[in-house]
Amino acid sequence: MRRLLLVLVLAVAGCTADPALPPPAPSPPASAAAPSPSAATVSFPAEDGVALTGRVFGAGPTAVVLSNMGDNDPAPWEEFAPALAVRGYLVLTYRFRYSARSFTDQMARDTVPDLRGAVAYARSRGATRVVLMGASLGGLTVGKVAGSVGAAATVVLSSPVDLSTYGPYTVAVSDAELAAMTGPKLFVASEQDTNARYADTRTYFDRAPEPKRFQSYSGSEHGVHLFAGAHGDELRQLLLDFMSQNAR
Repeated sequence: MRRLLLVLVLAVAGCTADPALPPPAPSPPASAAAPSPSAATVSFPAEDGVALTGRVFGAGPTAVVLSNMGDNDPAPWEEFAPALAVRGYLVLTYRFRYSARSFTDQMARDTVPDLRGAVAYARSRGATRVVLMGASLGGLTVGKVAGSVGAAATVVLSSPVDLSTYGPYTVAVSDAELAAMTGPKLFVASEQDTNARYADTRTYFDRAPEPKRFQSYSGSEHGVHLFAGAHGDELRQLLLDFMSQNAR
């Protein structure tokens, strides 16, 4: 239980895909040589006015908002953000309002106005399309917000659709919120993940409407920790290809 509270987030690893979405057109390799864009530290309000901080990479008409796992550490997302920025996307990483490495039910609920505020801030910088990516807790938050903010596409890494089976939580993506996720969706999970069970991410995928795709990886890496695992390069390329096909 303690371990789950420390890192409930999204995942990616392994090798089987459920391609309800058409195969993505290949984008330049994630390792393609390109100058890393500098990041600007920014502040903006959550939907309910709470002050949040984040970092902005790059610029462009399509924004990618990256939501953290339950540990609220944006560092793994920030390592990936330049690969998106050099391809012409505005990328926003941010911290949820809580600072602890574990979260309460109320903290989990507060991630919703936090993400709404992040989307509003990205649009204030000129973005006309917004893609949401979230891992673990952040992936659940993405599902609660994507439809109402008109997300062009969404990515969920290692996330359950309902937190109630992981502890004293009442946060879940409702049927109405799932139905509102009408854009392309990519779900990723590690087959031996014990922080957010593989079967729970699969249930999230099964309940979401088309168009959608499921990618599984071998191993146990959870959420953004997939970037540092054996399938990290595959995951980075998968996300870049997904963006290339669904967010232009």
